[in-house]
Amino acid sequence: MDTQESQKNILVIRSATRILNQTLLSLKEEFPGCRITVLVPEPVREAIEQDPLIDEILTITDQRRMSVSSYGTENIARLRERKFDLAVALYNIDHGLGYSNIDLLACAAHSKEVRGYNSRGTFVKLDSAKAVRKSLMEKTTFFWLGINYAATALLFFIITLALIGEWGVRKLFGRKSVSHESYQPSRSPVPEADKAVSQAR
Repeated sequence: MDTQESQKNILVIRSATRILNQTLLSLKEEFPGCRITVLVPEPVREAIEQDPLIDEILTITDQRRMSVSSYGTENIARLRERKFDLAVALYNIDHGLGYSNIDLLACAAHSKEVRGYNSRGTFVKLDSAKAVRKSLMEKTTFFWLGINYAATALLFFIITLALIGEWGVRKLFGRKSVSHESYQPSRSPVPEADKAVSQAR
């Protein structure tokens, strides 16, 4: 392996805590002698400051989720000045859905290569076009999921309303039918002896 390959300048965006260490080990094994910079939210800095696998720590002070907008244009410009060879996004799930904001942030660094590592330790190569498509797919998925929940809630409301209405109608008309029943006096049967007398007449 030549000197240029062994001195890779790598940016890792800490978006998935549980696979950070295994990804760092994998990168160190693939690129011996590489320099790894990790981008983390400010509150996390102390937890990883003593990690021997990390050469430098950059922080995002914005408490919102990590994204291009939360990091800011000035900081993005500084990332680009560092001319990273590789930018890495981390996913806690295999397919990486829900992490398009991290993909876009990794692509914004304008590194020579961008990868997305999942919980199995495998990775996919990314670019800006893929990141944008993924972002649109996520938004579409969340939109239809919201529509589905709203439709289900509306249907449940209509069914409940219909059942209450049916119960009310039955209660109302049931009372009316009882109150309007006319009194029918009972007729005593005519004794047989009286029948015989009347026939004789």
